[in-house]
Amino acid sequence: MTLDEADAIIAELNICFPGKQLIVEEVKRWESNLEIFHYEDAKNAVKHIENTSKFWPSWSEFREAIMPMHKERLWIEKERRDAQIRELAPARTPEEDARIGEIIKEIRENLSKRK
Repeated sequence: MTLDEADAIIAELNICFPGKQLIVEEVKRWESNLEIFHYEDAKNAVKHIENTSKFWPSWSEFREAIMPMHKERLWIEKERRDAQIRELAPARTPEEDARIGEIIKEIRENLSKRK
């Protein structure tokens, strides 16, 4: 998340909970904490907190609201990267498939000899 996006999230929280008077150090801490998260996830977390809380959230409350979305996003991104890597991997040749079959056959023979 960019600094401007973090500030927008803090502003949204301030609109939802106008009684909270923020000091500069608090804003900087929130900006720093928010930077690892995706802006859309933070917006959804603000909406959740607005609907479930009466007061400005602690950082741990906010983190609790955003983490399920953050983890899901990380998982989806990992799956996407893994799929791209699989697409880039060269296909096995018939010779490689035959050699793999031979190796598997040898392993099975060795295992049956041990019994």
